[in-house]
Amino acid sequence: MAKSSKFDKKTEIMHVSLDPQGNHGIPNPPIYRASTILSETMAQYRGEEPSAYDYGRVGTPTSRAFEEAICALYEADDAISTPSGLSAINTALLTYAKSGDHILFPDSLYGSTRRFVTKMLPNYGVDVEFYPARIDAAIADYIKPNTSVLYLESPGSLTFELQDIPAMVAIAQEKNITTMLDNTWGTALHHNALNMGVDIILEAATKYITGHSDVNLGIACARGSHAKKLRFATTALGMCAGPEDLYLGVRGLRTMSLRLKQSEANGLALAQMIEMQQEVKAVLHPALETSPDHAIYKRDFTGSCGLFGFILSPSLDQAVIDKAANNLNLLQIGASWGGFESLITQAILTSKMREFAPDMPDGYLMRIYAGLEDQQDLLADVQQFFDALR
Repeated sequence: MAKSSKFDKKTEIMHVSLDPQGNHGIPNPPIYRASTILSETMAQYRGEEPSAYDYGRVGTPTSRAFEEAICALYEADDAISTPSGLSAINTALLTYAKSGDHILFPDSLYGSTRRFVTKMLPNYGVDVEFYPARIDAAIADYIKPNTSVLYLESPGSLTFELQDIPAMVAIAQEKNITTMLDNTWGTALHHNALNMGVDIILEAATKYITGHSDVNLGIACARGSHAKKLRFATTALGMCAGPEDLYLGVRGLRTMSLRLKQSEANGLALAQMIEMQQEVKAVLHPALETSPDHAIYKRDFTGSCGLFGFILSPSLDQAVIDKAANNLNLLQIGASWGGFESLITQAILTSKMREFAPDMPDGYLMRIYAGLEDQQDLLADVQQFFDALR
């Protein structure tokens, strides 16, 4: 499915996967709701004659439009779509995990992924091991003869550590180890890690791709033999996204660059303002020059997004923090991100969520997602939060 283009991705994203000539002049692809797809002949049904589609779960013009668009953005050979970001991750892992394997995960792993790999994969005879998020080239010390997958997540969930992906991928390639990366934060527009040698890219299209907090959707994409294995496993597992969600994924792609740009700018403005507050011990945002990962960010990313964290002083009282957050006007309290509205949450890193102590100061770990509201209004709302702490 890969297609090269002379245009910038921000331009290509407006036109990829459209077929108005094949759709009565209508630019947007239609929604195909289908389980049964009729064959013209019995020979075609038996597979002796070609057919573009044979069963709704396996693919329709709606799923093809979305997956071809993802392929174009990542320059991938194939992309699979699933009902959520987590299901895309788990499908990729199940494609490669087998009894007796050893699989490595960053300690900053997304919590729902961590639940799957710690509670489910061991049931199938898979040895799961976590490594420090900023281990980089020292990952070589964790590799065993039976290591089959090196899983990456950059930035890490909640604590936002970046990983030296080129260094880690080079080591994995020497050992013939498959690499996977959760790329939801960077997206294809700011971080195409397939071009850094990562074998499989995973992304929660729930976030910036659909962009309106009303869809669950996931993608996994790859090149070469990895793409073929992903496609086979997706079909074998019966994994498919719903037609309405796929349509909204295609539609969301058209405005993704604009929304990402606004969210990124709002996020940086908030991070810079928060960094100046006396109650803040650290701001966890790789795009800030004060970040310990800023050099990797400048090398590997072309932009950031609106999601970041910060640490409040441990001397504060939880009840005071709660009251300040509860009284915010624009930032709502809720999970997920990538939509139009700004969010604030708090995380408590228990021993179930981390094996290694995160490289950050002690205190209250907060997370902000900067949405698409007016920047000055957001700054005023967050300033109100800090005023209420005093």
